[in-house]
Amino acid sequence: MGVDYDVDLAVIGSGGAAMSAAIAASQAGKSVVLVERGVLGGTCVNIGCVPSKTLLAAAGARHAALTNPFKGAPTSAAPVNLGDLVAQKDALIERLRDAKYADVAAAYGFQVRPGQASFLDGDTLAVDGQALRARAYLVATGATPAIPEVVGLDSVDRLTSTTAMQLTELPESLVVIGGGYVGMEQAQLFARLGSKVTVIARSRLTSGEEPEISAAIEAVFADEHIAVLTAATVEKVLAGGGHKLVSVRTRAGVSELRAEHVLVATGRRPNTAGLGLEAVGVGVDGRGAVIVDDRQRTGNARIWAAGDVAGGPQFVY
Repeated sequence: MGVDYDVDLAVIGSGGAAMSAAIAASQAGKSVVLVERGVLGGTCVNIGCVPSKTLLAAAGARHAALTNPFKGAPTSAAPVNLGDLVAQKDALIERLRDAKYADVAAAYGFQVRPGQASFLDGDTLAVDGQALRARAYLVATGATPAIPEVVGLDSVDRLTSTTAMQLTELPESLVVIGGGYVGMEQAQLFARLGSKVTVIARSRLTSGEEPEISAAIEAVFADEHIAVLTAATVEKVLAGGGHKLVSVRTRAGVSELRAEHVLVATGRRPNTAGLGLEAVGVGVDGRGAVIVDDRQRTGNARIWAAGDVAGGPQFVY
């Protein structure tokens, strides 16, 4: 006796990869449902490109005013009201979430179903305990900030890029752990808004790129009074006196940094926990990313994976 399917394609997630798949399937005449456990839209619109570039634009405007080289056209920059900036950023996110995701789903005629998804077997997905049976499945659950194993880090109120962009009070000082793209972006953002910032990089800034790029960025950071510690390892983080104490080992020995906040930007991990992938023959690698072939197929012939959860380059294009 055949399976009575509810839908042709069930997509877990609602970010860029999820929406692209849902649109393509809908255009091919297939029925589609997106399952989203959190907020519609995925990383880019909610906690990635849109909020960071909006706040960077504001920080850039302030920086341009403070560094204006034209004496005959004076400019000035008052202290930042971060609460107002974040409120403006949130309003933009809400507008784009509606226009680029909710309205698009409605236009193409596919449903967005809220809930936590987990595979029960190869035929059935449970969404908040309710069965959903699809002919095919796409896992597109994205990734979240990875937290390294550092003594004391779990016991302090740490920031990630997600929570840092939700602050409503500008930190007086900030230590950024991580010298990759996200760490550098957040460092320059807060420095230009007025925070005293130190970046700690395990090797060098942008360690995956040519050394000349790292040197150029370090020169820019030095010019903007962003301190950079390279070839450095964070050994311990403690809370004390309203600040965080960060113990850092460098070639010169161990030093201690004091800052109001610590922001962790040491990479991202795929969101695969709780999906029940092991029960349906879908493998993950050592980083937790779903293992796929060159056509995004997993070890289960009816399940695909795409986007950040599949371990590819983490940009929307």
